[in-house]
Amino acid sequence: MKQSSPFAVRTVVILVIGGALLLLASILMSGFGDEIARATGDAPAADRKDGAGYHAFQRLVAAVQPPETEVSAPTVASAILILTPTEATRPEDVKAIVDKRIAFASAMTGGDDFVAREGHPLMRYATLIILPKWQVEKLPLQGGRVRRTGEADMAKLARLVPTKVDWHREDRSNVGIMPANYPGLRSFALPDRELNAVMGDDITPLIGARDGAAVLGQIGTSDTFVLVDPDLVNNRAMADERNAKAALAMLRAIDPEHDGRAVFDRTLHFSRGDRNLVKLLFLPPFLGVTLALIAAAVLAGIAAAGRFGPPLTEKRAVAAGKRALIDNIVALTRLAGRTPLVGPRYADMMLELLSRRLLTGEQPAPERLDRVHPGYSDIDRRLRDARTEGAALAAARDLTAWKKETGA
Repeated sequence: MKQSSPFAVRTVVILVIGGALLLLASILMSGFGDEIARATGDAPAADRKDGAGYHAFQRLVAAVQPPETEVSAPTVASAILILTPTEATRPEDVKAIVDKRIAFASAMTGGDDFVAREGHPLMRYATLIILPKWQVEKLPLQGGRVRRTGEADMAKLARLVPTKVDWHREDRSNVGIMPANYPGLRSFALPDRELNAVMGDDITPLIGARDGAAVLGQIGTSDTFVLVDPDLVNNRAMADERNAKAALAMLRAIDPEHDGRAVFDRTLHFSRGDRNLVKLLFLPPFLGVTLALIAAAVLAGIAAAGRFGPPLTEKRAVAAGKRALIDNIVALTRLAGRTPLVGPRYADMMLELLSRRLLTGEQPAPERLDRVHPGYSDIDRRLRDARTEGAALAAARDLTAWKKETGA
């Protein structure tokens, strides 16, 4: 018994194509997931309007101390570059930007040889790193509002500073300004909680504690600065006028030549992810080879689907069933060349069969069957005179009609 498929051909094709696309999507997600997360995840801290972001600080700087000219490459060309890394930012990405800024300052001054020979000070291209402090999550159905879920991992934050440091917690009562070479710093309205600070051999505190830990510190003699506690300049802090004035004064102090003009960096948030095999296959120069292989696989599948159908079962040597038995007999009769003798033999068989049914006790004779229903003798004569298969078949059909009319 032949069983029909539970799915239509179109359904199977759709399922196969859908499965192939999902497989390709999963492969791409495994390779480009980190970049997609950076591009579609949370906005950079400089753009976020929640309490832990710096949108207010950015707008304040843009309004009061905007760049003198359009900055097309803020990573190297801006007077002050403010980095706002997250807990997930890679330390090597931060260090790469800092090193690029130092190299740019040396190149703009005249090169390392000129600086060493003439003792000329480097041009000022300050970098301010604002470390994160809080882990937050969005509040559902409340726009951009968030709530704190805990503090960031201190070990990860310490690695974001491009020098070796130790992490400290300082009471607000012990924190003060240590201007030294940076006059003009103003006091911040300190938060009602402990402040994060760092201590290291290469960290000079500008805002720090009595024990030497720096809340705002300078790294070595470079123009790289780190603000360890962001609660001094984030959106929540900018609600206090004292903090807004102190933040602007801080920028002017670390870069008096350009009046504290600053640009916020976003490349840390949208930087490229790690290299892997999937990216190697789906990025130039190997992208063309990958697309060619995919096209070849699709064409091979189409060719295979058109050439090969459902599997065929092996046929029986002799088919089963009455009809198959009759077909076999007819085929053997034709093969033996006995079809011209079919008519008389069939006439004799039907005359005897119908006489037993319709002529009780009488001898078989075509004329007697004519009394039952006219026309039988003519059909009997045609069967006996048939010399071709077509003539015998036509007479046999008429005999079948005669039988139906008589009810035999």
